[in-house]
Amino acid sequence: MENRSNSWSGIKAEDIPTTIELDPVLYKYTTPGCRVLDIGCGTGKVTIPLASRGFSLTGVDINAEALKIALYSCKSEKFLQNPLFTRSDATNLPFSDATFDMAIMQAFLTTVTSKEGRVRIIREACRVLKPEGHLYLADFGQTWHSKIYRERYINDLPVTKEEGSIIAYDKEAGEIAYIAHHFTEKELVLLLVENSFEVDFFKRDTFVTRTGNRINGFIVVGRKV
Repeated sequence: MENRSNSWSGIKAEDIPTTIELDPVLYKYTTPGCRVLDIGCGTGKVTIPLASRGFSLTGVDINAEALKIALYSCKSEKFLQNPLFTRSDATNLPFSDATFDMAIMQAFLTTVTSKEGRVRIIREACRVLKPEGHLYLADFGQTWHSKIYRERYINDLPVTKEEGSIIAYDKEAGEIAYIAHHFTEKELVLLLVENSFEVDFFKRDTFVTRTGNRINGFIVVGRKV
């Protein structure tokens, strides 16, 4: 598994932020019965509702505790096809080439603290997608007009080593819980187009974080070319 300083594999499942809602545009690019891969699925916030609508879902995450919660949550649902959950690093997915019709990354890339890691993840997503398959991305955008985020971007830079990244602290221990990266439009678009995707859909949005802060966001759909 990727050696990341924020080690999401060990974070408590209840501390995994899950505030972004799935954008309805996703349904324009896929239909029930399609095979969908939820990368960084966490506790199944996206995986389980989509499976309930008839999609063939597979969720992957490096956090074993989160996957246990996702599996437990499935017990109270009825599916045409039960979702599958696999513990895996997104840089090395355990699936054959051209397996899925769509891949989803819902506030996932923000947790990847290196440019190289993000490139490997996008390339892996491309590999497991069928030709003309789609990648749905929703993630946080840099919000420099906000004093809160502007100060964090600047003050946290000596630790994060990347502009637009911030530190989240464990409230109990006072230690670094994880590092999150916020993107520019250019970053996300180039990440896709330089790694075998074309942008079919792009939308600026505003998200609300788990602490109640309003922050810029992007929703992007890339097509494998």
